[in-house]
Amino acid sequence: MTNEPMTPAEAADALYQLIPRRISVEMMADYGIDVTEEQAGEVTREILSFTLYWVSAAINAHIPRKYREVLFHRVLELIQADWASLFNLESVKWEEYLAEMEERRAHYASVGDFEGGAMAASEEISDRLENQGLIQPEDRPKLLVLLPDLVPLDRYQELLGECV
Repeated sequence: MTNEPMTPAEAADALYQLIPRRISVEMMADYGIDVTEEQAGEVTREILSFTLYWVSAAINAHIPRKYREVLFHRVLELIQADWASLFNLESVKWEEYLAEMEERRAHYASVGDFEGGAMAASEEISDRLENQGLIQPEDRPKLLVLLPDLVPLDRYQELLGECV
């Protein structure tokens, strides 16, 4: 194994491998959360936006400024390439999702960066999913167990820490 830092493209590819794909009904059931197939698609979309907030935060924390945008855009290109197949979100227009994702990232940043970090942001996505009727109030604690499994913040940090 080499100790040379990864290129931005290699780092983006490695990050992409850590991003959760389609959230299935079965996956949610494994955590005791009952959702329909349609709700699982909405959960996928929300968790992807939540994930991309954390990916961008990790990039900003570990990657030199001149490479941040190219790295994040490469991650987005990889997601777009698998949008229909692995994320199962073909019913959502990519451009529509990008606007939504940017809004979510800004919102999670205001909560995660200034109000209490990962736990506060996790509470915020739990609120969002509950308010949309995607999870029941009694499922919040289960979701808070699921989120670190799906969105491994420490692994993003560790991976990007190796890039510089």
